[in-house]
Amino acid sequence: MPGDKANVLVVPMHPGIQYHFCRCGLDVSLLGHWDQFRYWRPRPPNVTNLFDHYDDGQLKLDAGGYRAALAAIAPKARAWNRAWLHFPWQFKLFREDHSLPKLFFAAKEDELSEAEWDEVLSRADFSVASYYPRTTAWVRDRFGVDLPEIELGLSPTEYAGWTGAEETILTVIHSWHARGWNHALCTEATAGLPHRHIDHLDRAQEPVDYDGLRSAFRNARVYLHDGEREYTITLIEAMMTGMPIVSPPLPGIERYVIHGENGLIGHTAAELRAHCQMLLADHDLAARFGAASRKLALANHHEDRWVRDWQALLGAPV
Repeated sequence: MPGDKANVLVVPMHPGIQYHFCRCGLDVSLLGHWDQFRYWRPRPPNVTNLFDHYDDGQLKLDAGGYRAALAAIAPKARAWNRAWLHFPWQFKLFREDHSLPKLFFAAKEDELSEAEWDEVLSRADFSVASYYPRTTAWVRDRFGVDLPEIELGLSPTEYAGWTGAEETILTVIHSWHARGWNHALCTEATAGLPHRHIDHLDRAQEPVDYDGLRSAFRNARVYLHDGEREYTITLIEAMMTGMPIVSPPLPGIERYVIHGENGLIGHTAAELRAHCQMLLADHDLAARFGAASRKLALANHHEDRWVRDWQALLGAPV
């Protein structure tokens, strides 16, 4: 496949991952309509919508619904020559199709059973890349396979210009309460402090578009991170913008938040609160930590590296 012109079929998925992948410049056929993501990210010009419009009913499409939509597309409109999959149900959607080359961009190791992992790693029509270092290590230890690892890469011009002018704590996590994680701990830590939380799936909030999201990263004083794994898209967005980070001690977080260098790790609500208060009160310290965050992001999460990695795996555009 490398060296060929790639036209990649993408089934709607996490809007941030989808957007940043589509920025790699490969021709993308989206099995949906980008208006589904209009509040999250703008449509890159290399993306072709396979649905002629968007309506909220498309949010209810399951694997069977997408399978039917795929079958209804006329042969002359089938420009793609491979599929790029991220969610585990998308692996299952294409499981019975042995003819189309597919790349499964694996997130968490427990999203597939061990039998499914064995299948996807052994089939000639599937290739696999890993999003998280912990997943890469698990697959190596369990199956003896070294996956190509492609951590998120962002544009340093799209995410830049932190000012910290607003003495506010920022969190950007959808469905945080429902997902649990350290929600209760962070809620206790921020009680009574200036705190802005953005949740794109909370219909009670005013929608925040892409420009508004980047403005929030630029202007808030400190980013309070939480997640299930070692990093999230919004953590890397905050770092690339140049924000200081406060985080609970998540597994693997030391690769992204170096205590006392680009942020602070708190083990209790009281520690997290004290760290946030210190940065809210000291703009110079916040700026020093933020500059270190951006330096780390430029070294490890630059969009140029992300683009090179995907073009090497899927074929550079010609």
